[in-house]
Amino acid sequence: MTLILLLLTLAGPLTDGRKAPRKGGTERSVAAGLTWLAAHQGRDGAWDADGFMKTARCKCDGKGGGWHGEPVACGFDKEVTALATLAFLGAGHTHRAGPYKDNVARALAWLQTARGRDTLFATAYATQALAEALDMTGDESLKPAVERGIDVMVGSRQPQGGWRYWPGTRMASGVPTTTAVVVALRVCARAGFDVDEAYKAPVLKWLDKLVNRETGRVKYTLDAHKLGYTPTTTNAASAILMRTWLGAPPGDLEIGAVMKRKPKWSIKFKRMKVKGRMRKVQIGYLQHYYWHHATEALAQQGGAKWTSWNAALKKALIPKQRKDGHFAGSWDPAGTYGKVAGRVYSTALCTLMLEAPYRYPRARPR
Repeated sequence: MTLILLLLTLAGPLTDGRKAPRKGGTERSVAAGLTWLAAHQGRDGAWDADGFMKTARCKCDGKGGGWHGEPVACGFDKEVTALATLAFLGAGHTHRAGPYKDNVARALAWLQTARGRDTLFATAYATQALAEALDMTGDESLKPAVERGIDVMVGSRQPQGGWRYWPGTRMASGVPTTTAVVVALRVCARAGFDVDEAYKAPVLKWLDKLVNRETGRVKYTLDAHKLGYTPTTTNAASAILMRTWLGAPPGDLEIGAVMKRKPKWSIKFKRMKVKGRMRKVQIGYLQHYYWHHATEALAQQGGAKWTSWNAALKKALIPKQRKDGHFAGSWDPAGTYGKVAGRVYSTALCTLMLEAPYRYPRARPR
């Protein structure tokens, strides 16, 4: 606890005009989350989604796996490294100042030089982190990497208006990938980069076609029914976030759907027959990815709905932050996607959520 309070004292003010965080239970959790992330970062600056425990020589579990949580080598190091970097930036830590400047500097260096077949999630998150760091510090050396990321994202837009998984492929636009790219492009524009805004109207038009007018839930793609996907509240949260960043009014239907499923750390599993096969099915709606998108969107909207959501969020997250041994400061990778990207992913997202009240300026007045 003494270390956490010291880090809060040393953190200093945010450098780009955001509101400074207030010290309290939430900020102690943020500080503990950052302490855990810093301790599990590799020497090269990256976070290893399935090898972070070897890096820290600790006994933590919760490694990432395959696209659907299969127990295979995890290929999402760039995604989790970018999200962890965003968590440090969200609390006002940069590569220029503060107790974590070395951690952030190494992470930014790795994000600029890492090469591989990146998903558009990796490109979007990494470009967003680099653009935020430049916006906070004015470091022009980050500019070429941000411009490369913007070029990849703009050049990968699908004919339907959005994005899907990989650059250089033609597929139906999907809500998750499109959300990551839209947020990244808007952050880049806010940081002063020249981003062609021709994509905005097509994305909003495409989004309108995905909303279920009875429930407010949102389809994954236009042809989701052919793939066996039903409209979800998760996609509704993503739709609200996209509309917010694109300067459009948030959909009342989508907000209504989200407010019916406030954060609650309650989950269990049951073996059930699904499409003729027995599967382990999650009962409950514990999904950090969903909470993250809804939190980012509602925080920017403000008002009574945000106050209600944030109260539920803190009640769900803070008591579940680990306080024991090597795990202290982290969150278990429970629920949907937890086994995909692991403990680093869950800890980064939970930290980002608790930073939401001050991470970005409000999109519009209350």
